[in-house]
Amino acid sequence: MDTIERNIHTLLVSIKRSSVYKEYKEQENILNKTPELAERVSQFRANNFRLQNEGDRSDLFRSADQVLKESADLRRDPRVNAYLDAELALCRLMQHVCRSLTAGIDMNIPPL
Repeated sequence: MDTIERNIHTLLVSIKRSSVYKEYKEQENILNKTPELAERVSQFRANNFRLQNEGDRSDLFRSADQVLKESADLRRDPRVNAYLDAELALCRLMQHVCRSLTAGIDMNIPPL
């Protein structure tokens, strides 16, 4: 295993040992105890991802409104709220890792 692969492995172990990841896994386990609710959350997450990344711009406002209503409905359940908050914290940790790596590499990347 070369140095980069070893360091990637070390980073993954560090992330999995972090309180952010442990909280995410705990909330995931709690949510998965109610399969129907977990499926609703999974479908909501997929719809939200599609809206943000593939959104049909001709129907954007209707789609965004639908996702917003679905979010409000789901977040009334404390299990869902805790899971989505934990997921967001893990995503922010991953973004921090990616930004730190990108900032530390000397590449000519044009601003977006």
